[in-house]
Amino acid sequence: ERRPRMEERLFTPAERAYCSGRVNPVEHLAGTLAAKEAVIKALRLGSLAAWGARIEVVRAPSGEPRALVGGRTVAVSISHDGPVAVAVALALPL
Repeated sequence: ERRPRMEERLFTPAERAYCSGRVNPVEHLAGTLAAKEAVIKALRLGSLAAWGARIEVVRAPSGEPRALVGGRTVAVSISHDGPVAVAVALALPL
């Protein structure tokens, strides 16, 4: 709420639509953001500001998340409980 444009800068339209359709959108945005941070660290990409909108977290019909970045798919796991969201990304060598 303090930075309304930040959501547009860090999340794709599909991510915003997915999260806004959930009971607690902020919780899901936080989990998605945690997944993006995990991918950035796993792939050693740089800053969130530079890569946030270039990474897209998508969900399979089963609900399983994965991240798409530069034509690559990265396995991610997202967990949230109340005000805390965490994620892990598994990036195997090409």
